[in-house]
Amino acid sequence: MTEGELITTIDEFQAEYRSTIGQTLANRPTRQANLDNIRRFGDGVGDYNPLWRDEAHAAASRYGMITAPPTFLYGVSLGVVAGETGNIDRARVSTQFLPVNYAGVEIDFLRPVWRDDWITCTERVGETVRKESGRIGPINLNTGLVTYSNQRQEVVADVRTTMARFQNTGGALDYERAPKEGEARPEPPDPLVWERERRGAETRYWEDVAEGDTLPALPKGTYSVNELFLFTHGVLGTYRSTRAALEASGSVELGGGGRFDSGHAKERRNMPGQFDYGPQRVCWLAQIVTDWMGDDGALKRLTASIRHPNIVGDTNTVRGEVTGKRVADGEHLVDVRMQNVNQSGLATAFGTAVVALPSRED
Repeated sequence: MTEGELITTIDEFQAEYRSTIGQTLANRPTRQANLDNIRRFGDGVGDYNPLWRDEAHAAASRYGMITAPPTFLYGVSLGVVAGETGNIDRARVSTQFLPVNYAGVEIDFLRPVWRDDWITCTERVGETVRKESGRIGPINLNTGLVTYSNQRQEVVADVRTTMARFQNTGGALDYERAPKEGEARPEPPDPLVWERERRGAETRYWEDVAEGDTLPALPKGTYSVNELFLFTHGVLGTYRSTRAALEASGSVELGGGGRFDSGHAKERRNMPGQFDYGPQRVCWLAQIVTDWMGDDGALKRLTASIRHPNIVGDTNTVRGEVTGKRVADGEHLVDVRMQNVNQSGLATAFGTAVVALPSRED
């Protein structure tokens, strides 16, 4: 293949991706966790927890000041570039031939993001694995090894991002979306952020948690273009697209990476219509846990698997359950399992979390 030519097959892509494994990407996005950016992030994911919005509430907490929600990392960068294209020139990989989807993540949260910290994202190219799907054929599952650090050169979080790259099927794939009796009914999402009840300042102790406990459900309402817009601009930031970028993508609208353009979503991403970012649901899986654990808990680890798309018009509910508890390295830990379910009863995303809770013995 001539250097600079578009990569058109999954085999060509895998070979070139492998040649960049271990390389660190030159681009290192940075964003400050100032109060405005933290609040904009909360607006984008629909998380109005006062711990990271209300200065008086945060001052009375164990932190003594505003901190960012754990998933604020996505407001710095989604951390997907290494998993999407390795260190290949991104102009050579087009969704015309090779669509890409967010497949999952493993996050180890190592320390809080304090108000006004500057957080930098560094990505390194990880391994690639070939899988076979009965729906879309061969898939390359590519790993990005992502580190988020603060201005003190302290690592805030270590992340393994998995991206799925596959051959364009030539059109939209069907997914289970028909409403199922007893599942969530269409509901506007905006009021839900205000009606949400959280544990908050009332300490949840490790001794008071039991395996099998159910977390309060987190209704996210009906996914709308507004929800997609809020995530795009609240989390990722505003930007404009050049004509060259539009022509290269085959889209009339590159907002949300083309997600606002139904034709692009169907032809270039093989989706039934406008669809979400995978990390948006990762933030939802984290939110049900942080709401439940309260201000005195600490989210230590989060894993997520994005199995099916979330399409505009779908109605989502996040559910969670305690699956175990233990003491390790002096910490009192609780294991939680989460899932996001749409109106058909289809679980579109799964997750697990490890939470450290205070003990009455401390």
